[in-house]
Amino acid sequence: MWDSLMAADPSRAAEFYRRGWWRRQTFLDDLDRAVRDRPQTAALITYQQGTHARTLSYRELAALTERFAGALVELGVHERDVVVVHLPNWWMLTPLYLACARVGAVVAPLIPAMGDRELGHVLRSSGAKVCIVADEYAGVDYGKRLADVAPPSLAHRVVVGDAAATGAIDFGEFFTATAWEERHPVAALPRPHPDAVALLLFTSGTTGQPKAVAHTFNTIYAASRAFSGSYELGAGDVILIPHFLAHLAGSTYAICLSVNIGATCVMQDSMDMGLLLDLVAAHGVTLVFAAPVFIKGIVAAQRESPRDISTLRCLNTSSAPVPPWLVGAVREVLGIRLDSNFGMTECGAITITRASDPPDWAARSDGSPVEWTEIRIDAEPGEQVGRLLTRGASQCLGYLGQRDAYSACLDADGWFDTGDMARPDGRGGIRITGRRDDLIIRSSALKVPSLEVETVLSGLAGIGEVVLVGYPDPTAPESDRVCAVIVPDGAPPGLRDVRDYLAGQQMTELYWPDRVEVVAQLPRNPQGKVVRRALRDMVTSAAAGSR
Repeated sequence: MWDSLMAADPSRAAEFYRRGWWRRQTFLDDLDRAVRDRPQTAALITYQQGTHARTLSYRELAALTERFAGALVELGVHERDVVVVHLPNWWMLTPLYLACARVGAVVAPLIPAMGDRELGHVLRSSGAKVCIVADEYAGVDYGKRLADVAPPSLAHRVVVGDAAATGAIDFGEFFTATAWEERHPVAALPRPHPDAVALLLFTSGTTGQPKAVAHTFNTIYAASRAFSGSYELGAGDVILIPHFLAHLAGSTYAICLSVNIGATCVMQDSMDMGLLLDLVAAHGVTLVFAAPVFIKGIVAAQRESPRDISTLRCLNTSSAPVPPWLVGAVREVLGIRLDSNFGMTECGAITITRASDPPDWAARSDGSPVEWTEIRIDAEPGEQVGRLLTRGASQCLGYLGQRDAYSACLDADGWFDTGDMARPDGRGGIRITGRRDDLIIRSSALKVPSLEVETVLSGLAGIGEVVLVGYPDPTAPESDRVCAVIVPDGAPPGLRDVRDYLAGQQMTELYWPDRVEVVAQLPRNPQGKVVRRALRDMVTSAAAGSR
């Protein structure tokens, strides 16, 4: 399984080390340094359901890391074993990440929005030994879900909360309350190599089941520098990201970056932007990263009830185009500059806007490349717009168990095809001009795996052919809603039929269509390929006409 990954070219790796983009240490060394230099500094301040849940100093974080590592040893977790962490933004995320590193295991975080089908696939494809879930969150019984889909290869089910209901291991009793550090002291274990795989991030992209993107300690470290370097962050900074932290951004910028620089990470497990502003005011938050739809919510909440957010000096957004009015609204209401970046799970942040750029640059550009990343636009002669390719120190090692799929994204010189189209922005950076026609991105930044949903829907009675396309979300026009375009075979199913069927197939709800359009035939090019852009235009017009 692990031999499906591709290490960096040795000469390029040597250059990454020489330039300081990679290092001989890991985040465990950063934790040691923080415990030595600022043991009482808050490493984590966490909120669940709007109320304070737990604060951990760096000394306490280190102690829990040792305890959790001992718990993993007791469960038989060893080097390169995979631990799936399927949790909301709760306090145990950071010590679990670090505990996995301490025993040489690989942590595989999974966002709560993933459904039964996807969880089962992740557990099977990663060969996970342990999976940790909440008993309940946002009305979903995760303990039962795990019990229902767990493959025989999964050795241990762990539940935070009511574990007895599904016969799982109780996280509180086993991990938190038991002094495993005394029975299994891990100090004698070798520290992981900085080029060892540390993190598996599952991304659906546009096709198939979720792919496991493999990152090392060093590729994560390089990715984290996009914020720490650009904003000159340090031990006095306080970071808050309202997204699920199981994404690359949350894992990198909230969890790993905070430990790397000895900063404080504030976590909230809701999408309440009023709460976010309260936490900025209460804890002196200095950096917030969030998708544009969250930034809009922050602006609206501050307009409705102003807070003292004068500590906030860094505000960055990504995952969707930034409308010009939002840049102005942020400056007017929040009194701060809005920056943007362009990145992806495979590479982290590739480009970022900077203070030296014009004030409204986030609405006009996706920024210039970070120092350790190269970009290239492959355009036809005489054209400016072309395919965006990248390579650099934060690039992943590939897709676990899917070497061919990753190799198909690379050329002979290691350039990775991002799947996006771009043009030069006139200042050494890029402007993303359009997504590939089959890419659908919700306002939450979740990519909808078109082919996988289409494949599942093809089993529904009344469907001859089906294609998923995106159309503008009226609440966030730069993002997508999902339409299933159906060529019927008999009586065509309606939206309720389609959703009920996908629910029965245990597919993640965020992948379900918001609309159904029935057509006599699909538009195709001379080679017989479906012209998705034509379908997108048709659906966009139909959706606008129905409002």
